[in-house]
Amino acid sequence: MLKRPLRIFGFACFVWFLGNLVLIGASWSRSYFAAIDPIPQIARIDMRTNTQAQGYVVTIIATKPSPSKSDYIGHMWVAWPQTPPLAPAGSKEGGYYADNQIEAALALAEAILAPWGFMSGQTPVSGHMKVDDGWWRHVQIDVTVDETRYQAALAVDTKWRRETRYSLRPGIAGVAAGRTWACQDYVLEVAAALGLKTNQRNWAQFPMGSFLDFAKDNGIAVTETN
Repeated sequence: MLKRPLRIFGFACFVWFLGNLVLIGASWSRSYFAAIDPIPQIARIDMRTNTQAQGYVVTIIATKPSPSKSDYIGHMWVAWPQTPPLAPAGSKEGGYYADNQIEAALALAEAILAPWGFMSGQTPVSGHMKVDDGWWRHVQIDVTVDETRYQAALAVDTKWRRETRYSLRPGIAGVAAGRTWACQDYVLEVAAALGLKTNQRNWAQFPMGSFLDFAKDNGIAVTETN
């Protein structure tokens, strides 16, 4: 009597897993095959209310997956004109990472495979801010802001340097309801403080995909040759 319901349940789980796998694969391809030209490509936007006042340039940066450099995900991070309050001395660039990438990947896989994953989301693993000075970059946006917005963005950076959670998949209940903690989330929260438009990202989106959508939402041209 139970064989048919179990088969149906097993088939549903397989379809669920396959659908998620296709979604992640399509998102990865979009990031990997983004034909940015030239590299690094630099765009600029001025968010000052008074363009005659002193400005601070905060740079939002993204890389696409580069398997030849053992980077299979890509990254987004922020470069500041001065060392942020809680950053290591002399460091001006930083992004958010999982303490252990394998542990983060396994937690994501569990959230995808488990039937309740869409409810609970991914169990957060430990994360931290990391120095990104000198990391290669494919594209960046130099954002000029006034003192008020600069201080608001620094406050966001300070908050994230105290953060310890890392999670890639949101849920609809519990601590992970509607949100994630990853490099894109840090950067987009800084961008919002700078006065730029940010939309909630797709959980399966890789950093370069998030960056391209962010640039489009703000009318910032990022040239793709394909």
